[in-house]
Amino acid sequence: MKIFQIINPKAGHGDAVKAELKKTNAIVYTTKAVGDATRYVKECCENNEGRLRFIVCGGDGTINEVVNGIMEANAQDRAAFSVMPTGSGNDFRRAFENEKGERKIDLIKYNGTYAVNMINIGFDCDVAEKTGLYKNKKLISGSSAYILGVLNVLSHKLGQDFKITIIDRNDKKHIVYEKCLLCCVGNLPYCGGGFKALPLAVSDDGLLDMLIVSKISRVKFASLVSAYRKGSYIDSKTEELDPKFKDIVKYFKCKNVTVENTKTICADGEIEETDKIEISVYPNAVTYIN
Repeated sequence: MKIFQIINPKAGHGDAVKAELKKTNAIVYTTKAVGDATRYVKECCENNEGRLRFIVCGGDGTINEVVNGIMEANAQDRAAFSVMPTGSGNDFRRAFENEKGERKIDLIKYNGTYAVNMINIGFDCDVAEKTGLYKNKKLISGSSAYILGVLNVLSHKLGQDFKITIIDRNDKKHIVYEKCLLCCVGNLPYCGGGFKALPLAVSDDGLLDMLIVSKISRVKFASLVSAYRKGSYIDSKTEELDPKFKDIVKYFKCKNVTVENTKTICADGEIEETDKIEISVYPNAVTYIN
């Protein structure tokens, strides 16, 4: 197996660069700009035969780029990836903290590209944008930057009108017209440096998890945000919502989602502009080695 180490020098206040010291026989590449990891990984897959392994030294955005490079090269049957979590949030890696070994994981397919962890729309997308302003500052951790982002967004007008079409795990169609505080669609539980937004999400179940939160007051948000952070607003065994959340939260296990009337979305921590997003699951798409 040929091993490549992809280093994002801007991730985690430059901590990714230190990971280069841990390399063994890997071919080391340091990214130069947004999108560079996707280009490099695609070229590696196209120019090398046999099995390949890409060790990602960065955060969720760098993981996203590496996986998209593998997918663009159609090399998912012979290329795998691992992660040295050196980003500010490391939400992808957090989901596998107690697991070891090699496994196939699903991907989120959206608007012709892929995400590995979560797509956030509304409040959390706005927070991610503001978080980016804080996380590059010294002495501010990923979770602290997220909290500062939350406080920033809470000081502005909340709520967006969305039309959401969902095909659930039983192929039942749901159409939701809602003024939402936020919605998110994901393959893994965490976002924002440890917020367990989708506590029922499993990386290889062939399904997407979706959370829709209705617009609520700032006071009510403050009283419920702790349960949102812990993921305790829904029972992991019964899938029953906590009574405090039943009137404001909808949670789906689903196959496809379309959200209309968006302005921006946040895919694996990266902000994109779009007025509509179509999302589906790509089961057993890539190999992850933990």
